[in-house]
Amino acid sequence: MQGICRAGYILAVCLVIAGTVVLSGCTQQAQDPTIVKTDAGAVSGINQSGIRVYLGIPFAAPPVGELRWKPPAPVTPWEGVKNATAYGATCPQAQKGSVPGTPALNMSEDCLYLNVWTPATNASDKLPVMVFFYGGGFTGVEGSMPMYNGTTLAEKGVIVVTTNYRIGALGFLAHPDLDRESPHNASGNYGILDQQAALKWVQDNIAAFGGDPSRVTIFGQSAGGESNYIHLVSPGSRGLFSQAIVESGPFFAHGAIINATHSKDDAEQFGVGYAQSLGCAGPDTIACMRNVSPDALVNATPSSPSEFWSTHTVMFEPNIDGWVLPDTLDNLYLTHQEAAVPVMIGNNANDGTTLSSDANMNVSEYRSFLASRFGSNANAVFAQYPANSTAEVQLQLAQIMENADFIDSVKFAAGSAGDISQDTYMYRYSYIIPGQPEGAFHGSELVLLFGVPGINTDPAVADNIVDLWTRFAKTGNPNGGMNITWPNYTRATGQYLDINITPSVKGP
Repeated sequence: MQGICRAGYILAVCLVIAGTVVLSGCTQQAQDPTIVKTDAGAVSGINQSGIRVYLGIPFAAPPVGELRWKPPAPVTPWEGVKNATAYGATCPQAQKGSVPGTPALNMSEDCLYLNVWTPATNASDKLPVMVFFYGGGFTGVEGSMPMYNGTTLAEKGVIVVTTNYRIGALGFLAHPDLDRESPHNASGNYGILDQQAALKWVQDNIAAFGGDPSRVTIFGQSAGGESNYIHLVSPGSRGLFSQAIVESGPFFAHGAIINATHSKDDAEQFGVGYAQSLGCAGPDTIACMRNVSPDALVNATPSSPSEFWSTHTVMFEPNIDGWVLPDTLDNLYLTHQEAAVPVMIGNNANDGTTLSSDANMNVSEYRSFLASRFGSNANAVFAQYPANSTAEVQLQLAQIMENADFIDSVKFAAGSAGDISQDTYMYRYSYIIPGQPEGAFHGSELVLLFGVPGINTDPAVADNIVDLWTRFAKTGNPNGGMNITWPNYTRATGQYLDINITPSVKGP
């Protein structure tokens, strides 16, 4: 026989033997300071030197079976206390990311879990919250989830939330038959809907962890940065956050090398071809695809021969579905449809190096590529970025990507944001981790933000970038800890903060 004993909001299952309640287990749980009651049930975490850590909290139902390729569904509540001391599974992807010193995670379609690091001592503390979305081109996780350990940021007095979201075909497959299932006649942006579900979970639950749901800063890098551009304009994201940080996020629908989004028609055309490649067609196409294993779906996704071509030819990514994303980012920001909230937007000085390091084009192939991207302007682009060898082609592709896909995106988005909010800050991260020949490469700022172990960095630079990010989360203004002032970004001045060993304000 079982009974339920209650200690405040804590629920614990207690054995009743011969009519006598055995209270030892209940007493132990009642004294556990890490137990927190969420709207679906209680969770127990880990206390690590004053930071309470909760790993693998479900924020949506497993998106499996009939829930595959549908918006995230509510979590089924549980009884008792769920042990939240291990990361949930990584969403299926072609290759596991890996970072030295961090273990690789298992993969499963049941992957909609998030993690919380909180320095709060009471639920009434109302600390600011930072929610992180990982990069990886919407096809994978850039580095394994343990890389994104929120302890370094949480030690500065903020609550950190990291969350999974569906990626690849499972997260971004669009198909006409899926449109017909949807009351919004939309499909394909399930990964963004997962992020919105995680933000709704934060609104509903973070107060129990000592957080303030009215002070939520979203931040993300690469695909996570692009996700935040989308959240700033997506109707479904309004009211779920109060500030945003965009780190090296692609922006333009038709960028120089990176296409940030697909049209609905293109995305559905990809989806139809993908379904046919799996042997699924006709009136039962989606039912057929829902019976395909996650591994088979991943293996059927067209692969690219290199990081460069993978970056250039992403098939499964956000599309202009008219619901989650009403129009291209270009058009939405041009017409000031983004939320007028404080934003920090920037990129790394060498974002293009790692993304183009294996392009392996000769000069003739380079000219053909430019023609395919720039049409009648290809010769002018070649004159600006000339090359006489494969090695030079690689360098010029990196420069094109850096200038056109990242710097121009940052200026466009920050300029638009600055028109409607004076709390707009633009940065360029140029600090080079010692021994890195690729410079301030794409994502290198994350090593300092998350304190990735085993990588030698300048402690002063690391402290400064963590301070900038967390001060912004606390106040909407990153200033206050440097001997210089980071000015608001406007189109007129074009001033930004160069983040390096010695931070400095620079102009256009």
